Amino acid sequence: MTPRNDVLHNTTLKCMADIEAENINWLCEQAPWVRYRTRIDLLDRSRDNPEVKRDYEVMSNKAIKSYTLDERTQGNCLICTNFAIVSLLYPMKKIILSMAVAVLITSCATTTKLQVQVTPLGEEPAEVQEQYTYALPMTVLKVEVICEEVKSVPGPYWEYAEKYLGITELIKQKSTHWQIHDVAITQHFELDPQHFYSLNVLEGELSGDFLDQYKEKGILVDGTEMVHEEVKGTGLKSDWNGTTLRYLDLGVYANFEERTETMYKTLVTDTSFVKVPVQRTVVEQKSHAMKAKEAADFLLEIRTRRFEMLTGEYEVYPDGEAMEAAINKLDQLEESYLTLFTGKTIPRILKKAYFIVPESGSSPSKYRLDMFSNQLGFIPAELMEGVSMEIQIEPMGKTVDPGSYFSRRSVGDPYNKLIYRLPDVVELKVMLGAELLSTQRLSIFQSGAVVTTPINE
Repeated sequence: MTPRNDVLHNTTLKCMADIEAENINWLCEQAPWVRYRTRIDLLDRSRDNPEVKRDYEVMSNKAIKSYTLDERTQGNCLICTNFAIVSLLYPMKKIILSMAVAVLITSCATTTKLQVQVTPLGEEPAEVQEQYTYALPMTVLKVEVICEEVKSVPGPYWEYAEKYLGITELIKQKSTHWQIHDVAITQHFELDPQHFYSLNVLEGELSGDFLDQYKEKGILVDGTEMVHEEVKGTGLKSDWNGTTLRYLDLGVYANFEERTETMYKTLVTDTSFVKVPVQRTVVEQKSHAMKAKEAADFLLEIRTRRFEMLTGEYEVYPDGEAMEAAINKLDQLEESYLTLFTGKTIPRILKKAYFIVPESGSSPSKYRLDMFSNQLGFIPAELMEGVSMEIQIEPMGKTVDPGSYFSRRSVGDPYNKLIYRLPDVVELKVMLGAELLSTQRLSIFQSGAVVTTPINE
């Protein structure tokens, strides 16, 4: 062996001896079971050795409970001990395993407790290891009001209804009447722009899917949720047909009549004047009274024919489905001609919707939807007619005292606490002036308390 190799060999042996001594000294300062195994396995001490006996007695008395390392640290230390013992029992791998022991020693000594701080978005600490953002949901109400508009139009012959048909109950002038049939309230959730938060990991590690359990329950959102709620406007095409208000069939007879007139034409002769009769045909429009008389006669004729058909007075009459179709057609003709005297009543169903975002807080609140009139329907507020339709929301205060596990958000210790909001039950009333239209109980996030819950990862 050359002098240079001899020096290198001696240096290596000295380094290995120093590492062995350092590792053994460190193991003899650890827990009782570590010291016990080190002295038995590495230092070849007998079980009668005073130090070995003392470590054994400590283990027997279960003094291990006073050791302050948590389970994760104890596990790491046991791994360190095993590596140290293997490295000392197998000299061929001492240097490599000693380096592994040093790394594990460092991990044992630097196990960090989780420390998390939740702050409003934009107010994060200067130094963070990880960061997650979330928002609180808010409740949006969709109020759908279903109303009916009823238009009444008098018939063109209403003045002759009593004279020709003996009918006194009829429509004599145009009118419109509105009434509310139903109120439907649904809700969906959107993110609250006033409650964006940042979850900042200051020390330790936090799983990236920690917030998923709260998002699945709907009490937290990440801001990527899509919202689609549709309200159809009055400008869209509807099934309303304006021609139903017009009277297009006023009778089966012609609107004009021919009348023969006799006129006298004077002829001049040599001795006298002679009047000669001349006949001419005049075509003129029938009077209103005459057309009403014709319509009434046709209506009575329909009733007569239907009665004869039902009583079998015809020699040949339809049967089966043909009979039913004929009777139905006669009924339709009678109804059509009867409206010429009694008038028409045309109903139309309308739906109007509103979106309401309730205010935050536990105080009662009111939201005016529109002004409603029985004659004009929904009208602008500046017309000063009708009565106000409004929503009244009164929180029930179910989350005023959340309990021992949940606590209201305070300015105290800000660490390891997740901020979110518990929805509160409210009583919602739909009022039309002083008249109650609907009452519901539902949960609204904005009326609930903002609370904190411990973060234990």
